[in-house]
Amino acid sequence: MPKVQPAAPRFPGFQNLTKEERKSVTHGDFWIPEDEREVYKLALAALNEAGVPYVVAGAYAIYEHTGIYRQTKDLDLFCTPEAVLQAMQVLRDSGFITRLEQPHWLAKAISKANRDHFIDIIYGMGNGLALIDDDWFKHSSPATLAATQVRVAPVEELIWHRLFIHERHRQDMADVAHLILCKGHLMDWRRLVTKTGEHWPLLLSQVSMFRYVYPGYRDQVPEWVVRELVAKAEQAAHQRSEEGEEHNITRGTMISRFSFAIDVNEWGFHDLREDSIAGMQKHPAVLGCLASDVWDERANFDADDQSAVPTPGDEEE
Repeated sequence: MPKVQPAAPRFPGFQNLTKEERKSVTHGDFWIPEDEREVYKLALAALNEAGVPYVVAGAYAIYEHTGIYRQTKDLDLFCTPEAVLQAMQVLRDSGFITRLEQPHWLAKAISKANRDHFIDIIYGMGNGLALIDDDWFKHSSPATLAATQVRVAPVEELIWHRLFIHERHRQDMADVAHLILCKGHLMDWRRLVTKTGEHWPLLLSQVSMFRYVYPGYRDQVPEWVVRELVAKAEQAAHQRSEEGEEHNITRGTMISRFSFAIDVNEWGFHDLREDSIAGMQKHPAVLGCLASDVWDERANFDADDQSAVPTPGDEEE
């Protein structure tokens, strides 16, 4: 296992930083402002007491697995779509404002005292590709957040989820590389490869990037994973598609709606993201979320789709 706890960086002015500021550039304890911490404690305690299944993801999960601190403005909790309504009812009863942001993947519990403090309840992927499944819970690990016992999302699912975040202002290659560096030798690579499925080129690109970034830790990715993904690439290279079969589609919007908007809006490519979201919006669990009266607020679902890029502070896509 590699030692990935480097000494605190030294640069001009480092000694002049406050204790909290130093923690943003070192591997110190995860620091949460006290008022924000109390909001999280209230929400987590209520969900735990009610027995609502959830896992902590986002920046806090990255910290738990790698020790890397990153300041964030919110807390990301993942749950299955079947558990969303129970979670939102519990949080509503605990004094939070419940808001449905995007019916196919995202809700928010907002503090009444300070609307800048909120919790994202994520039950799917912004591109409509999948809903959160039981693997997130089955393979989660125990941790403590805001003095509360929680379960943290597994590395494999975190990587899989981040394969699809490639916005110009936000892409998660570094998170994936750090997760592999710290936990690659412990990962269930077969589960990750299987879950990635037809989207294997994204995993191959991340594995290649990891081997470039950390040449001394190539063994964190088993050789069979590399061979299997490269074999898929070689097979795909020799496949010929029928004229027009794939020439008019783009998967670009599945990983970045904004960066590939020109493909759809000006170059005439068919948007697979739009198809994916439209299909997910027909899922019974998603329809159930949409029909529920648990929501205090609802976003304007007729507005331009914002599911590719969360509002500032959101951690997941």
